[in-house]
Amino acid sequence: MMLCVLTGSFYAQNISAKDKLTLEQQRQLYDRAQLWLDKKDVRKYHDVREQLLSYPLTPYLDYRSMLVNIGDKPPLVIKNFIDSHREFPFSGRISAPYLDALAQEKKWALLLTYQKSTPRQEKYRCYYYTAMWHTGRKSEAYRGAESLWLSGDSVSDACDFLFSQWHKTRYFSDRQIIKRMFLAFEQSNFSLMKYLSRQIQTDKSRSQALRLLDVYRHPEQVLALMNSEKLRPDESKIIVLGLKKWAAVKPIAVYSLIAQQLLSSLTPEEQREVSHYLASQLLDGDEVSGVTAWRDQIIAESGDPDLIEQRIRQEIGHGNWVNISRWISRLPESVQQLPRWQFWLGRSEMASGNTAEGVKTLAALTELRNFYGVAASEFLQQPFVYRTNTLTYDPDLIEPYQKALIRIGELIDRGKIVASKSEWHWLLQRASVEERAMLARYASTAHWYHLAVVAAIQAELWGNLDLRFPRAYLKWFEFFGNKHNIDPITLMSLARQESAMDIKAHSPVGAKGLMQLLPSTARHVAKKYQLQYHSSSDLFNVKKNIELGSQYLNELLARYEGNRVLAFAAYNAGPYRVDQWLNDSDGELDVYRFIELIPFRETRGYVQNILMFETYYRYLMGIEGDFLQHMEIDTKY
Repeated sequence: MMLCVLTGSFYAQNISAKDKLTLEQQRQLYDRAQLWLDKKDVRKYHDVREQLLSYPLTPYLDYRSMLVNIGDKPPLVIKNFIDSHREFPFSGRISAPYLDALAQEKKWALLLTYQKSTPRQEKYRCYYYTAMWHTGRKSEAYRGAESLWLSGDSVSDACDFLFSQWHKTRYFSDRQIIKRMFLAFEQSNFSLMKYLSRQIQTDKSRSQALRLLDVYRHPEQVLALMNSEKLRPDESKIIVLGLKKWAAVKPIAVYSLIAQQLLSSLTPEEQREVSHYLASQLLDGDEVSGVTAWRDQIIAESGDPDLIEQRIRQEIGHGNWVNISRWISRLPESVQQLPRWQFWLGRSEMASGNTAEGVKTLAALTELRNFYGVAASEFLQQPFVYRTNTLTYDPDLIEPYQKALIRIGELIDRGKIVASKSEWHWLLQRASVEERAMLARYASTAHWYHLAVVAAIQAELWGNLDLRFPRAYLKWFEFFGNKHNIDPITLMSLARQESAMDIKAHSPVGAKGLMQLLPSTARHVAKKYQLQYHSSSDLFNVKKNIELGSQYLNELLARYEGNRVLAFAAYNAGPYRVDQWLNDSDGELDVYRFIELIPFRETRGYVQNILMFETYYRYLMGIEGDFLQHMEIDTKY
């Protein structure tokens, strides 16, 4: 029996429920059922469901059928569905559309029957407390309204009714508006501050709101407040916020106030808050003897790792090796021992004449599998030793997950990559560390490259390079690498960093595919080099993504005369920023100091990772190559 075209005439074929469909027939029937459910025709799906019982993706149809008129279903039905589908990711998602439907249909009592505790997500907290209001629990609803209201950002529209009712009660006053204006000030949300100020009812509160707005626009106006003999708590808070905002643009002006002891009206805690913030702002300015000494004292006494690390980087920029060592000693002991700071401690010891101690410090790093381990080996002019381990595959450990693995395989075979990733992450959440390791090996054997990388990382298989660095899509990396005279390993390492070899990767800012190209960048490259490109969906095609990504990297390498460090940084942060960083450093830095001083933490780690990934891929593929090329080492940045 053939099932070639599945239409309404399907029923006329009198296919018995006992007839076993082939996999291809099941796929066709599944697709047809999707169309029925698009039209909310659940009956047609239920008529054929028995023929799909053995098809791995049928539970997704059950989920979709459950969503049809979901608001009409009792809470017990939804809870039973969740309990019986725990192994599926949609079991964690169905509550949201159910609550949305109940709220839309104003079934408030049912909503509280289903939602027994306070939700985490803001919109659903709005529903929760709105339901309380409608079911007579108004005091609880108003307390919830206040907790939602006190935010420095906009609040979900789902709270509008709740707020409107709360605002009519004695529980709401100008005081809550002023409190929220303070929070908006802290979040630099001036538009919200202005919106809130228009809701003020009393003259006294209106005066306070206007003062907040004025100080936000002109923070130097805190001077008038500081002359008061006795400050109210709100006034001292305005002063602190104003001084911090002023310090962001005129740090020396705020320092002069501190030097003149004009902050005495603030509490010691408030003075420390201002001083710490000011010290961080002074790190970016010119050195002024008295100011610098005060700043360093504040940073040293703060014990704040972030502030101290900024200070260390400043000394790395200046090449003051003795001071680098001194500031590292100010870090908490656990932070001092991080590979980054041990590397710079070793270098500072060697540069300061304490060669034996510096060699000892760097030698300890060569045991580590990271950027600083390789960098230390380079400084000591010794080969980096790759400490790897293997994994003995035990299929029995993942036997309980066979149904999920078959389902994931079917999703991948059908090109439903996003759904397969969702299933994989859901599966890993339920698996033990040992099981994750076996799942990583299973995925690698099945050529599920991205899923293997994700599982290997979650299983902490740091020494298993085969699983962490798959040689995926090697044919295309070699083809376009040879075309542009770029080492294919460089292209592969960049793709591994960008997407962990995920062909369907999609970043929050819109970058797509293996090499995470923005559609605007793809259009620029395609137009400039006359390459075929139709739409952003092309970026999910492996060949097209590598073609455009390798061409763009080639453009950046040409711009920076083959310097991978600069090209990688530009690929991540944009060439304009890299040019600005080079202009700021003015040829005073070596390659390691330049990388360490990249202002963006993400870009700094990005460059370090790709350089490190190249060493791993060369080791795995038995190909010789340098961690850093001679021209990259010789360049002054």
